[in-house]
Amino acid sequence: MINLEQQQQDDTLHLNLQGDWTFDQTEEIRAALAAITPVVKHVAIQVEAVSHLDVTAAWLVYRQAQLWKQQGREVSFLHFPQEYLGYFERAANGEPPAPGIRQQALAGVTDPLHLLGRKVFHLLHLWRSLITFFGHSLEALFASLLSPHLFRVRSVLHHVFTTGVSAIPIVGLIACLISIVITYQGGGQLRDLGAEIYTVDMVVISVLRELGVLLTAIMVAGRSGSAFAAEIGLMKTNQEVDALRVMGSDPFLILVVPRLVALVIALPLLTILADIIALAAAALISSTILDISFVQFYTRVETTIEFRTFAAGIIKAPFFAVVIALIGCWQGMRVSGSSESLGKHTTQAVVDSIFLVLLLDALFSVLFYRLGF
Repeated sequence: MINLEQQQQDDTLHLNLQGDWTFDQTEEIRAALAAITPVVKHVAIQVEAVSHLDVTAAWLVYRQAQLWKQQGREVSFLHFPQEYLGYFERAANGEPPAPGIRQQALAGVTDPLHLLGRKVFHLLHLWRSLITFFGHSLEALFASLLSPHLFRVRSVLHHVFTTGVSAIPIVGLIACLISIVITYQGGGQLRDLGAEIYTVDMVVISVLRELGVLLTAIMVAGRSGSAFAAEIGLMKTNQEVDALRVMGSDPFLILVVPRLVALVIALPLLTILADIIALAAAALISSTILDISFVQFYTRVETTIEFRTFAAGIIKAPFFAVVIALIGCWQGMRVSGSSESLGKHTTQAVVDSIFLVLLLDALFSVLFYRLGF
């Protein structure tokens, strides 16, 4: 049962709600509220005496109060549940309801899951894009090899020069410096043990199997990988790639294949050059601090170092070159058209290339160990 007492004082009509105001009394509540026609300016709704007030009854009271406000009355609520008022006001303004304790607790669990799901979906989308790009590149490469008139020899030679010949000074310097560091650090420790001759083995194996090709690939990734992404990305920004498609030309044949072939040619040659410079620097430092002459150094290399040590490094170079070229061109093709996107994908090309080169090098190390190579 519900009870609605009315009391008028001066220009205020006091409405005292009593009893159980619940969903079961919906029709009775509507009739009781509709029967009230305030003739004063202010209406005060008091719910302190209500034994039970559910959200349905509270909404009926709130809606009637809004009708009175539209008629020019001023309505105030006394002891009305604030959670009801806040909910009704947000609903009236078209705002989403504030989450309750349960919703907040669930959000603490579901939000990280949603974030993880978005990250996984984004990662899967990237891998799908990369695999599709790799497939298109292989298709264009085979098409150019089977149809020599499609193969752009001049473009390949140009990129061999820019990625290979132009990189000789910096690659040679890096190889020389890393060889000096290894010889100094390792040779000093071995000399204390009276085994300084084994410095030759340590330096040669480190350079030929790992450091020569790895440092060269990292340097090329930072130098040429970023250049590929920036060049193709700028062409994408200027809509030159779209223009090639409009003219009936395949962008992969013109832009990707020459860079891929050029880097596969240039990186092994740079690796060989880096190995030669590193060994020459190691021989020079060994003769200075370890009293190992050039003749002793190269005799030790000839007698103890097998050809497979050199081959283990050279075998990696073409694979590293493919990774660097494809990642650089792929990131360039993903540029959306703004300068911000160009810088983002150029940076990402370097990061992804170096990461994949290191990952591939680790896989090769495991494979060579399993094969006893």
